[in-house]
Amino acid sequence: MIENIRRLFKSMDHDTKEEALACLKDEYGLQNRKLVKKEWIKGGRIPEAYQERIVEMFQNLLRKQHVKKAC
Repeated sequence: MIENIRRLFKSMDHDTKEEALACLKDEYGLQNRKLVKKEWIKGGRIPEAYQERIVEMFQNLLRKQHVKKAC
């Protein structure tokens, strides 16, 4: 599932990536955006209990991104 999360994150544009990192910080009470990106996304150290929700969140953000581009 980590590879799926990485693939979803990679397909986001810059603004959507920033929104995704902010959502992860808020959802899981994390302090540092860089830590989330470095440890969770790139490092693959996402707690297993959070992975399903993160995939769902990223899919929704990508849908929103595509709607913005279509307009």
